Order: sequence, then structure tokens, then C-alpha cells
Amino acid sequence: MIQIPIVSRLSLGDYRSIILTFAILGIETCFRMVAYLIPGPILDGGKALVEKIFPWVVTNHISARAPPLENAANVQEMLRFWNYPVQEHLVRTQDNYLLGVHRITHGRERVSAEGRVPNPPEDIVKLLRANGVPLAAETKEAYMTKKNGKRNQEEDLEADLDANIRENPRPKKGDYIKPVVLLYHGFMMCSEVWLCNLDEERNLAFVLAEAGYDVWLGNTRANKYSLKHMFLKPHEQKFWEFSMDELALFDLPDTVDYILNRTGAPSLVYIGFSQGTAQAFASLSIKPELNDKISLFIALAPATTPPGLQNGLITSIIKATPNVIYLLLGRKTPLAAALFWQNLLHPTTYATFIDMAVKFLFGWKSQSMSLVQKAVSYQHLYSFTSVRILVHWFQIIRTQVFQMYDDVQPRVPYLSSTRSHCPHPFPTNQISTPIAIFYGGQDTLVNIQSLLSDLPEVVGVWEVPNYEHLDFLWAEELDKHVYPCILELLESYSFNGHVSTESEKRKAMKRSASNGPGTRMREIRTLACGLEGNDRHDDDHEVVSAMNTPNASPLLDRSHAFSSQKSSRQSSRRTSRSFLEA
Repeated sequence: MIQIPIVSRLSLGDYRSIILTFAILGIETCFRMVAYLIPGPILDGGKALVEKIFPWVVTNHISARAPPLENAANVQEMLRFWNYPVQEHLVRTQDNYLLGVHRITHGRERVSAEGRVPNPPEDIVKLLRANGVPLAAETKEAYMTKKNGKRNQEEDLEADLDANIRENPRPKKGDYIKPVVLLYHGFMMCSEVWLCNLDEERNLAFVLAEAGYDVWLGNTRANKYSLKHMFLKPHEQKFWEFSMDELALFDLPDTVDYILNRTGAPSLVYIGFSQGTAQAFASLSIKPELNDKISLFIALAPATTPPGLQNGLITSIIKATPNVIYLLLGRKTPLAAALFWQNLLHPTTYATFIDMAVKFLFGWKSQSMSLVQKAVSYQHLYSFTSVRILVHWFQIIRTQVFQMYDDVQPRVPYLSSTRSHCPHPFPTNQISTPIAIFYGGQDTLVNIQSLLSDLPEVVGVWEVPNYEHLDFLWAEELDKHVYPCILELLESYSFNGHVSTESEKRKAMKRSASNGPGTRMREIRTLACGLEGNDRHDDDHEVVSAMNTPNASPLLDRSHAFSSQKSSRQSSRRTSRSFLEA
């Protein structure tokens, strides 16, 4: 058979797939153009007519909490609905993007005759009690009792602090500093995804706030809370010229630095979902100093080298040159159509289309989430990102290497460009931060064996057999299957913030800096133990299996050994209970 250059590289099926894709996109574009021309009252009337003709579409999804959460326009409105405090901060990255970061400073409160008093949801209280975790108010009260009952030696400590400490808005010496947790969303998402669950105890941010953590919700550049640059505008193409490389080089480390400077804590716990795990793997591997600032990295539904998609049509496009992707989606933001239809369709109808789409693309059945939960969550699912990040993921899927963005484009579709150069892989085996991994047995985007082969020894690996990708955000029984293990990990690895003396922390950091990377956390734990009279030894540990605990959930512990050594923070929490009982 005669081989025709370029043309013969594509099969007949590949051409059919590409032509069909262009046809679908063209039809969808026509529908959007027609919808833009229809007046708003007519569209609203159409929605009402659909609800009247098909009432089960609404009645099957009714919930008192659903409408306010569906219609909430931003994080502030969502947290006001839940009666939680919120602060919004702006992080300026080194390349001049402004990132919106949200902070939940404490648990829910109510106004009484005694002033503002804690008012945690009953179900969260039950969850924390069942896992031996005291409430935030109890922990702080015990600390204050212990502090006031001992001779105050702070005046004897060194008073000459670094200029950096004096200039930054850090807590004063002797202040109560909470352990810090940073939650980071996935691809084409924003911080709202952590606040969508209809039950308080299934919102991880609320559980952690009631447990005494200082909770921060991060946002990547160009999503709805970070659509700002010091010199560029969103309508300019240059604004969108970023891949995951920039998220790893700037967004995550700059956000972590801002949070630590703001709170005064020497480290934080990072919990990422999907792409939020990928940017952490990438950033920790190429920014060695970041490993000393993150005491624990919890990866939910980790994505580094997805094996591919379930649909052959899309897989065919993925294997093509990135120029095909740019031709289909442009060079700014992808899937603007998803946001358009999200605003146009009724939430339940939109949820049905999303379920069809994820089944078409990934083979997910979405059975662990209720219908009403999907109707709410999918209203907050999508946010802006760059087409280049999507192309970056396609490059990773094509090469099956977790690598930096390949700027050298192949001259011919389906022909690899790596013969002439070698894109840099992220050196994830050099990460020194402790890592804990949670993944779903039905998640087609997670290649757990490939991931573990590229990592150093991890704290533990847990599988939830019936979970898919999005279930780690919105599944029905997250509070039973996943959160107990997360709380246990946080007890063992989060920074003990109950004693805060800036000079002592500064001394510990200087000592750790002279000992090389990866030693700061050991120094901090030793310092905390000494200040609180804890005689814990680093070599005391026990191997714990999730299946051997009472009321074991379907969560399977697949780690070689999970070290559950109790940190000084857990010890101090036990002390808090004894103070209260006394």
C-alpha cells in the first residue's frame, strides 16, 4: 500500500472521530448563539414550563438546603448560609497574578448572654467525639488553663526578633496559634467545591474548623476568585499562557508562604484533590524548601499520570498534536460552554447532562452521590482555567510521564516530539514531605501503581473500593469512610500550635536550616514536646490497620505500615480533656 505522508498516519476511525467532534462543537455553538438571542423572561418561562410538565424532576431532588446552596454566587454567601466566619485574602504571586484565598478562622458561633459562644453542629460533634478529637473550644481552654497555671517565663526569652517577624502581621509571642490546613481544589474548579455538601459533617472544611484547625481554601490563577493580574487583562491571550508548571512554581509555594507569614505557624498540612494533588507533587519535587513548610500532604483522588479516557473518540484527539486542541478550544479558557449551560439549564437537568458526560468520558456511574447532592454540587463544579493546562494534561496522558509542559510542538499529528529533546519529568521521588494517599477503586483517572513507583515511601495508601473521582468531594458517607483517617493523620503530623514563642520557634528553624532539608519538622516536634512536658520518643510507633479498628468502614488500608505515633498535639488534646474533667 502506498504510504501518503501525514495523511496515512491517521486511521479512518481517527478522521471520523475528529470530524464528528467538530460537528458536535458546531451544533452546540449554534444552540448557544440562538439562546443568546432569546430574551431572559422567555428562558425563565421555559424553565417553569419544564418543571410543570415534569414535576418529578424537581420533587425528586427537593431539599430545604438545596436552593440556597444552588443559588449561592460565591464562597461568602455559602459560608453565611452555614453561619461560618470567612476572610478573603489576596496572594500576589512572583509572576504578578492575584490569587483569592479564603479562610475559616474558627468554628460556628452564636450570640448569647455570655457573648459569642461556640455552636458546633451536632453531627460534627458526634464525628469528632467518635474519633477521640476534642472540640476547638476545649483544646484552647485547656491550653489557657495550663498556661496561666504555670510561671510565665516569656520575659526571660530572647526579645530580639528578626526584622521579618516584626514586619509581618504574625501573632505576638505567647499567642495561641492554631495548626493550619490548606485545602486545594481540582481542575476547572474553585474553593466552593469544599462547601457544597448538604450535611455539615460531610464538609471537610467545617469538620476541621470545629476540631480547632485554621482552615484555608486555595484558588489557582484565573479561576473566578483569581481572575486578576497586575499588568495583564483576561481578554489578552498572554494572561492565559500558563500550564501546571506555573501552578507548581508560583501559585502553591506563594500561597503557602503567605499563609505561614499571616498565621505565624512554622508549617501547615496540605490536602489536595485531583489536580490539587498534581500541583503539590510537582511543587514539592522542584521546590525543596517547600518540603519544610508542609508537614503532611494528603492526596485525595491523586492525578499524576492518568491512563487515559474511556471514550475512543476523545482519546484519539488527545493523541493528536496540541495544535488540534488549540484549534478546537482556542488559546484562552476551555469549556466556556459548560458555564453557559450551567446558567441556562435547571440544576437537576444540568446535573443529568453532567452525569451523561462523565460516563461518556470516564465511565463513571456517579452512584455514591445522591441526586439532590449532584444538583447542588454541579452548580459549583466549573470555573475558568487555561487551555494550556488541558494540553499539558493531554501531553502527560500521551507520554505516560508526569512531566513539565512540552513547549516543542510536534510537526506532525500523532508523532512524538521527544526524539529531538527531553521534557523535564517532575522528580517526585525526591519529595521529603510525608504523603498519605486516598483513592477510589472505581476511579479511572488514578493509576496507583504508576504513582507509587514514582514516590518515596509514603505514610499510607487507602482505597475506598466503590468510590470514583468526585466521590472524595461529595459522596454520601465521607464522614464514615475517609474523614476518620484524615483526623488521625492530622493528629499525628500537624504542627502543634498550642505554645507560641517567636524566639524559640526562630531558634528551632535556624537549627533545622543548618541540618539540611527535611529536618525542620523533627525540630518543631521536639520543641513542642519539650514545652508541653511530653516525653514522647520519635521511635515509639505502632502499625495500625484500618480494618482492625472498631466499626471499620469499607476503607482499605494498603500501606506497608502506617506510623500512628501520637504527636504532642494529640497528647495535649488528651491533657485538655483531663483539665475539663478536673
